[in-house]
Amino acid sequence: MLLIFFLLQYAPEDSNGQYLLDKQIAHYFPAWDAYYDSATNALRTSQGCLDFWHWYINLETKLEANLSSWLGVRYRNRYHGDYDRHVSNHHFEPFFQLREDLRILFTVAPHYYKGEDELGLGFFWGENYMDFLETLVILEDFDRNYSYKNTPDGPDKVIYRTFPVKWQVKVNKYWHGGHLACNLELTNRYLLQSTERELSYPPYFYERSLHRAFYTRFWQDIGKIRCGLIFDLYQSEFYHLDTGRVHKEDILELILEPMLSYSISNKWKPTLYFTYNYKTDDDSVYFFSTYTDSAVDYQRDIYAYLLDIEFHPGGNFVWHFGMQQQFYENNLGRKADERRFTLGIEYRYKNIWFYIVEAMEGDIPMPNWLHNRTYVQLMIKF
Repeated sequence: MLLIFFLLQYAPEDSNGQYLLDKQIAHYFPAWDAYYDSATNALRTSQGCLDFWHWYINLETKLEANLSSWLGVRYRNRYHGDYDRHVSNHHFEPFFQLREDLRILFTVAPHYYKGEDELGLGFFWGENYMDFLETLVILEDFDRNYSYKNTPDGPDKVIYRTFPVKWQVKVNKYWHGGHLACNLELTNRYLLQSTERELSYPPYFYERSLHRAFYTRFWQDIGKIRCGLIFDLYQSEFYHLDTGRVHKEDILELILEPMLSYSISNKWKPTLYFTYNYKTDDDSVYFFSTYTDSAVDYQRDIYAYLLDIEFHPGGNFVWHFGMQQQFYENNLGRKADERRFTLGIEYRYKNIWFYIVEAMEGDIPMPNWLHNRTYVQLMIKF
């Protein structure tokens, strides 16, 4: 029972036997990425069902205004909800335009709890969002220690001994028939600790952690052929100690997705995606009261493919017909194969794009219901 508890809490994707198939239809098509990147003011979202308990949400908004020839402000909002990874922030970013292709950026991310606010500084090099380099150094939770300035030292006053600092780098580059996007995020190993005057073992509260993430997306046209690749790497370390227990967790996850498409004609274009997902989650909890140690060394491998056929009949509509299949295995003895058929339709009208895709059961014998998943996407350019 304890093993099952850890599995569902720290590898919740296992509640969704078709997780990688959902990830395949949740990401944006290359044309959607290019249209969003070309905009200064835009919104896009991708949403759909993960399982009976969870809903996948990716929401991005960007706005920008020039207040003078040398001063402006950007607004960035991102909400991302997907099992282990959750992001919810508002970034207000005043900037100084030093020259046409170079600006100094300040970033402030306020949160409901002030102790989680972020403050950063960096620069943006590029004339537009189709071709740029951006880097920021961000101090996370910078207000936490100040928030506790009137709280006397003791177990209830938990402050940073080493502040978390995050380094972000973004690169976006389009050229004739090709595209490259890279996002890098690194943090130091912060230290959060209570302030008892007489430290004893175990202390009331002690926490250290870090994370690293790297994402890149590439595609290149060669005649009627387009080849591409998505590479997504995430790694985190977490250690938490208090009077009741020690909790330690290390996560490594990799998603690798080569892509190949061929334009048969102006109306028909099939695209084949091969996707591999690898994850390890080493998680342990030691309870001081019982002197018991519970550990899960979890590992999974998932292979999947998606064949998507685009049909452009003319006008504002694009039809999508597809098939997916997934092969899942973890080190706890679970194996599963899944097959689905997909039917989707895009509607592109001026500055509003909409896409809905229905994933249907493809295994034989087929269950009594045909519906499996529904995902929707919306993009608006202001």
